[in-house]
Amino acid sequence: MYSNISEKLEMRFPPIAMLKSDTKPEDAKGPKDGKGGCVMSFVAQTIAKRVTTCFGRENVTCGGINVGFGWGSGMANEDAIDFQATFLSCGLDSAPDRKSYEKRLSQMKRNTSEMFLHGERIYADFETAKHGIKNRPVYDEGQYVIFKALENLEESETPKSVIFIVNPMELTALIQINTSFRRSGACLLTPQASACQAIGCFTFQQDESNDPKPILGPIDFAGRSKMKHFIPNEYMTLSMPWKLFLKLEELSENSVLQTDLWQKFKD
Repeated sequence: MYSNISEKLEMRFPPIAMLKSDTKPEDAKGPKDGKGGCVMSFVAQTIAKRVTTCFGRENVTCGGINVGFGWGSGMANEDAIDFQATFLSCGLDSAPDRKSYEKRLSQMKRNTSEMFLHGERIYADFETAKHGIKNRPVYDEGQYVIFKALENLEESETPKSVIFIVNPMELTALIQINTSFRRSGACLLTPQASACQAIGCFTFQQDESNDPKPILGPIDFAGRSKMKHFIPNEYMTLSMPWKLFLKLEELSENSVLQTDLWQKFKD
């Protein structure tokens, strides 16, 4: 698949595509059977090395990946939600039941328990975190999520999400193209979401809209920490449903990218 935007911007990292499937590609790189971890390390390899990577339901070890990749909510019950909300806010200081939370931490490895003790702090307090968890867009389909370099996409394949990897100037140009046809409302979304949720379920949700918006990420440092070996820190992701990608590609043929002003920045 050819991207005019990527070519005109001379992107260091061309876009990648996320697909859902019930079949695991034979040539895809991914975790060993029974192993999990953060999926963003595999996403980063597709971005930087242009290899196809795959992550399955059997590899989930993180509470956020299930919902991020459209494999249900990932929350078995109210206690699970409370535990996740405690971790995503201020850890022990946010726990509604400190003794119960401390007991869970005592069963973890030391480095993991330290992280859960202080919390990830992407929410200011427990109640806000719980509200965020309960209002995530939830889907449930497919056994595998596959990441491919856009240039390796086959004609028969339709991505669930197209992901640009952009530096500040590339982001500026993409925002300009994305806003060029809009007349009102927000033009770009930054939901309180983990890296996998931004490129996954929140982008899936935009596909259901008649006026889809791109999603900017990653805004979580946990996800970024798994990408930094492959992707410089100044880069961000801008994900969008397939139909919005096609629209922006069409608009890019007669856009700011054809102006002398852009050429001055490019040069």
